[in-house]
Amino acid sequence: MASTVVTSHPQEVMKAKLQTQCSGAARWHVPKVVREIGAASMAMAFTAVTFNPNDVVKTKLQTQCQLAGGRSSTPLLYKNARHCFRTILSEQGFVRGLWLPGLTAAILRDTINGGIRMGLYPTSVRVINDACSDGSLNAPSIGVKMLAGCATGAVGAIAGNPTDLIKVRLQAESGSVKNGVYVTGLFKDIVPAYRSATQAFVYIAKHDGVTGVFRGCPANVARAALITSAQMTAYDQTKIVLTDISQGSSSIAPLCAYEPARVASASFFSGVSAATVAAPADLVRSRIMGDCQAGKKKALYSGSMDCVLKTLRYEGVLALWKGWVPAYLRLGPQFMIGFPLMELFRTQLFGLPPF
Repeated sequence: MASTVVTSHPQEVMKAKLQTQCSGAARWHVPKVVREIGAASMAMAFTAVTFNPNDVVKTKLQTQCQLAGGRSSTPLLYKNARHCFRTILSEQGFVRGLWLPGLTAAILRDTINGGIRMGLYPTSVRVINDACSDGSLNAPSIGVKMLAGCATGAVGAIAGNPTDLIKVRLQAESGSVKNGVYVTGLFKDIVPAYRSATQAFVYIAKHDGVTGVFRGCPANVARAALITSAQMTAYDQTKIVLTDISQGSSSIAPLCAYEPARVASASFFSGVSAATVAAPADLVRSRIMGDCQAGKKKALYSGSMDCVLKTLRYEGVLALWKGWVPAYLRLGPQFMIGFPLMELFRTQLFGLPPF
């Protein structure tokens, strides 16, 4: 006889009721996990288009003036995020300088990576919790949620690594071109390595093979695992805490009972947590992926650990958090929009309950 899941937690009870209400909307007979991935992919693709300028600024700050005091691959052009934004805006304009670089690769990357990271998370939590609870029907613990986030983040990073690498390289080298060479940006006086995202993929695959397409994958996996673990756990737990508060008699209980307020608060804490925890791996990932551009220069790093050690040696510990401000300006607003969009797509388009 099939067992009945009984839980006393308000958040779980609410999810169970909403699942029952939404089950009739799932009329396409599409597996639930596919619909969850679809909702996440659509939300993240939208945010990729919206926040690509922040990603361009972050990548340039992370890849400029590497190994100061040692071998430096690119000059120090930008003092901070604001100076970088204003410089690019004045030299190339908003569309060409900040919005278009790496945009196609960014959309593909977030569709694949974001869809898997966020869309597979609920299923991963259920599977891991079932495996760890021995059928006791306990609500998932924070540890289970963190592990689920690490797992989906790693899988998403591996699947999206080729598009991620192309995005980083196109953003790092972007600038104004005159007479066939860059006249602005970090690669001034150098011939552009790639004409487009498609050409970049073909070139890298042809000249560097599989290892070239998956260059920086270890750092990318570490970054994605940390981001997803912090992002999804913070979002999930914040909603649970606010739901608990809404059951009480405090003055903010009515506000916490309002679903949009819970989503907005959880999205904010999710962005802060993800940007802080993942900053070092994010920097290493950007440097490794942007290293040895198109095979025209000798690589600065032999791998992720070598990048960490050299960065610490030449630039200090705080260098690992270079680009935190633009990273948060990308992740924070991205989550503030991405999570509500995912919730909207889940409930209104894919027949799923709120997250």
